Amino acid sequence: MANFMLGAAALLIFSYSATGLQFDVQPTKIEIGLSTRFDIVCSFNHGTDNEMSSLVSLIVSRSKDTTNVGYRELASIDAFSGRVTDLVQGNATLSGAVNNMGVSYLRLEWKFPDDEVSGLYRCVANGIDETGHPISVMSTSLVTSEIPGTRQLVQVVRNVLLNMDYALENMCISGCWQSRLEQMRKARFEISSLYNGHRYLLSKTANLASVAVAQESCELYGGYLAEIDDDFELLFVQNFTKSAPGIDYTMVLIGGTDYGHKNHWVFDRNLRNVTYTKWIAGRPSTTANYNCIYLAAPTWAMSDYICFEVTRTYNTRYICEVPEE
Repeated sequence: MANFMLGAAALLIFSYSATGLQFDVQPTKIEIGLSTRFDIVCSFNHGTDNEMSSLVSLIVSRSKDTTNVGYRELASIDAFSGRVTDLVQGNATLSGAVNNMGVSYLRLEWKFPDDEVSGLYRCVANGIDETGHPISVMSTSLVTSEIPGTRQLVQVVRNVLLNMDYALENMCISGCWQSRLEQMRKARFEISSLYNGHRYLLSKTANLASVAVAQESCELYGGYLAEIDDDFELLFVQNFTKSAPGIDYTMVLIGGTDYGHKNHWVFDRNLRNVTYTKWIAGRPSTTANYNCIYLAAPTWAMSDYICFEVTRTYNTRYICEVPEE
């Protein structure tokens, strides 16, 4: 990877540019002791009009000195193994995927970040152009940190104390119930790794009776039918679905319905508009009662189908999204 010449100037990019590269860093200012998370996504979109015909690797680096820049690589993912590598053995949670037909990404997530995460970050995509020559594109983002003022800290402490008594009173009851609920969850679902503060639960059996049953089951475990909001989340859910054991299903129910308002898709639990879709060819259908969104084999892109019937032709599981923050 080191042999690739970084021939492009550093760019501060907030959406996919002509290079196909995107670098999202949130937040760019860390409040020490108050910021609960720090999230970096280095991604490359193969669908854009760019010179790179094949991606080889994505690398995220950091320089602590912004005046005399010397980058240290933090994490990488390569197209050959598809494996995310932690290059510094830090305390970040890493995830990523390489997809030379769509979006590839490398994500680093920190919980309760401190001033050690401040610095100048760089996202580099290494690849091959159409003539077989190495090509690299990059983007940078500056992250700073500050110590919150006393008044701000006092308000946070007050909020914690207000909730402490109630939490202590319910600790025993809640602990016993949570233990049993976790046992049931493991028995009924395949459980994903943590992604962007959420986990995904894929039902182990393809015997869905109705969408209402799936919704209630997700709510029991503190979640809801998965609400896919972007390429990265869809790719994570697709990879999780493909890796799950069993071949008894061809569709996976997720959130989203146009019941009562054909082709105006919303999430049923809060009526929030579905702003991201990636349909298989020929969908969504004009069929009146095809009102729910599924991920359909073999590509696990989106398809619409009936909400309250499941036939033997379409063996269906469902997937819940559970926030853990």
